[in-house]
Amino acid sequence: MSFRRLSCIIEELKICVEQGMPILIEGKKDEKALRELGINGNFIKVSGSGLKLFEIAEMAAQSSSKVIILTDFDKKGNELAKRLSSDIQSLGSHPDLTIRRKIMGITRKYIKDIESLPRHMHQLELEEHPCGDPW
Repeated sequence: MSFRRLSCIIEELKICVEQGMPILIEGKKDEKALRELGINGNFIKVSGSGLKLFEIAEMAAQSSSKVIILTDFDKKGNELAKRLSSDIQSLGSHPDLTIRRKIMGITRKYIKDIESLPRHMHQLELEEHPCGDPW
């Protein structure tokens, strides 16, 4: 059941990306993981950019009226999500934490970061279809 729910959330994320919404992520490994799941969007990385957090929020807010925040589920990721959300909102854009919350709700006990998502999805798929057979 979790595999289907998580797959639906990933599909929801793909639709958002197709609509031109940028995704704020922490780093390169997160981007690689999301691409592995078939999400090829406008990724804005928080780490390693050399920009201040507010500048990153500004860049995201300028690119779209709605910005998806998909930081890790650990303490640092939660803090980043809060600060980015606040900054984006202050710039007149809409920060979207819905997908992050949904993924966190399903995976909370198992993973703490975005980069672990493909491996977790694969494990869930194997549990649901142990022989690789969908029926």
